[in-house]
Amino acid sequence: IYIIKKEEKRKPKLYNICWNQKAKAERRPLLPKFQVVMKSFVVWFLVLVGVASGHSGEQPLSNIAIHRATLALDESITIKAYPFILAPKGGDTEWVTVDLDNPNPLHDDWVGVFSPAKFNGSTCYLENDHKEQPPYICTAPIKYNFANFSNADYVKTGKTSLKFQLINQRADFSFVLFTGGLSNPKLVGVSNYISFANPKAPLYPRLALGKLWNEMTLTWTSGYNLLEAVPFIDWGRKGDPQHRSPAGTLTFDRNTMCGSPARTVGWRDPGFIHTSFMKDLWPSTLYTYKMGHMLSNGSYVWSKMYSFRSSPYPGQDSLQRVIIFGDMGKDYLSLT
Repeated sequence: IYIIKKEEKRKPKLYNICWNQKAKAERRPLLPKFQVVMKSFVVWFLVLVGVASGHSGEQPLSNIAIHRATLALDESITIKAYPFILAPKGGDTEWVTVDLDNPNPLHDDWVGVFSPAKFNGSTCYLENDHKEQPPYICTAPIKYNFANFSNADYVKTGKTSLKFQLINQRADFSFVLFTGGLSNPKLVGVSNYISFANPKAPLYPRLALGKLWNEMTLTWTSGYNLLEAVPFIDWGRKGDPQHRSPAGTLTFDRNTMCGSPARTVGWRDPGFIHTSFMKDLWPSTLYTYKMGHMLSNGSYVWSKMYSFRSSPYPGQDSLQRVIIFGDMGKDYLSLT
């Protein structure tokens, strides 16, 4: 930025108000500091990348050759999963205990979690490829653990108790005992079925900035199609009257997948994906919202209340924090 200052009987003088001697003295130290900060950020970023690249990147569930599974049911094996109803007071997660009694235990026995609970051959989708052999089990487990994980004496006693943390996935669950390890699984026992109190409940909201700085897009998932319920959101500034905005609904089916295993053992119903918009937001303001579905009988199903702080006005002096992450999915670590 330049200013031309006129003085009497003198030529105009040019002053750089952004780069005078005082500014030079003040600004010179800033550049090295900035470089140090940036170098530190780059170093930490490279460390994180190095750690990630050093990991094999192999998903544990990919080690299971579920398409090779065979049936060898043993009626002497008992598997009991409880509680039978998960999250009866609401919520999207619950710990489940699985008690196992196996008269013929082996060191490579493992328990897989299946959802939906029914996974036999009658539900298989067959590819139009004569080279493809229809599997006995038509879906991959969503979790697994070895039977001896919590009891080192399992091979001696045949008894163990495992714990799994489950999330609501719009379907019931069953727990299956396999022998033969992960590469040659043989199904030898199946538990009772358990389910969340409301498998179709609206869950897992995802926020994203809209096309304008003062808009927010909200996406969530439920088990309700448009014939069952109308989706919407109630939202507003915290403490103020709430607005109600409608939502659109989309989904996709296995026929949109490219082929096996995505259309066979790898397929899982995604439920229904709903999207709504919150517009004309005030800058840097705390908002609350909840997702709702109006059922055909006039009753309502609600999510819990959530909140977010809206974006500051463009150019406003404000602190911004950025979190960088990959496609981590939605899951919980199971510990015993």
